[in-house]
Amino acid sequence: MSHGRDDEIHEEHEEHVNHEAWVIPYADLLTLLMAMFIALFAMSTVDVTKFKAFAIGFNEALGGGKLDAGIGGSGKATSPVVGQGNGDGPFTGGQLAPKDASVNGDQIQQILSATASNQAQAATQRQTLADVDKRITEAAKSLGFGGKVQTKELNNGLQVTLLTDRVLFESGQADLRPQGLELLNVIGQVLKSVDNRIDINGYTDDVPIRAGGPFRSNLYLSSFRADAVADYFASIGLSRSRLFPAGRGDQDFVASNTTADGRAQNRRVEIFVQSKLVKQALDQAGLNDKPVTPTTKPISPITPIDSSGGAQPNLKPHLGGN
Repeated sequence: MSHGRDDEIHEEHEEHVNHEAWVIPYADLLTLLMAMFIALFAMSTVDVTKFKAFAIGFNEALGGGKLDAGIGGSGKATSPVVGQGNGDGPFTGGQLAPKDASVNGDQIQQILSATASNQAQAATQRQTLADVDKRITEAAKSLGFGGKVQTKELNNGLQVTLLTDRVLFESGQADLRPQGLELLNVIGQVLKSVDNRIDINGYTDDVPIRAGGPFRSNLYLSSFRADAVADYFASIGLSRSRLFPAGRGDQDFVASNTTADGRAQNRRVEIFVQSKLVKQALDQAGLNDKPVTPTTKPISPITPIDSSGGAQPNLKPHLGGN
């Protein structure tokens, strides 16, 4: 019987498997995600100094070259782009942008300053129009017209609605009543304290105009009423250049014309004090009322001739129906 150990069978132990190896790449992934979100958060503040430091550090961390003057000056990014170091393709010289391209922090600062300035102006305008609203409301209540004057603050200005029924005008008329003059006087005095544009729009109900009367239609009646309010405001010192009257007729109704109460609400004059930011925005967008150079020769207007051979008069220029 052999006592050698050569024929002994060695038992092989099974290698232990590490089931937690996934933790390491998962932790690395979380670290990268955290770094990315921190970077996004820092960039969202649009702080020029922090943005400059982040751009330089991020560029160097990726193995890029030195940023000559960084962000905020006239310097240019000279870091190479992976795969584009040979100067071929759209990235000339292995750069992200042409050699004369730069990111100017002054432009970013100008945008931030303009935004802050617009926000400050908007807040000032809101406060100014809120004061006008309060003063008009208090004046109307003191005269006993609280239920006849309605105000509404909008994003683009202040709307003051005057119900004309037996306050400003008699039915079918465009002559201001004495108590209407009293109400317009206190409103006009308040409006003299600001220099905003003022739109004056006249409205009627849909009851047809009596044939043979002084007005052809509700559109003409509403136009004459808007003109009467504008004329009175001008007579107490408001600049004509700020006043823009227009007749809207019976189209823009705010209540049903099937009831007496609804028709009374539709017979109104709306005084709209426009926010200064509206004109500023239109000017910046090139949508102001300045004339443009015509591209074609205008057609000469043809003056209508009546039966007597004379030109027909232009009765009212402020018709603005829909």
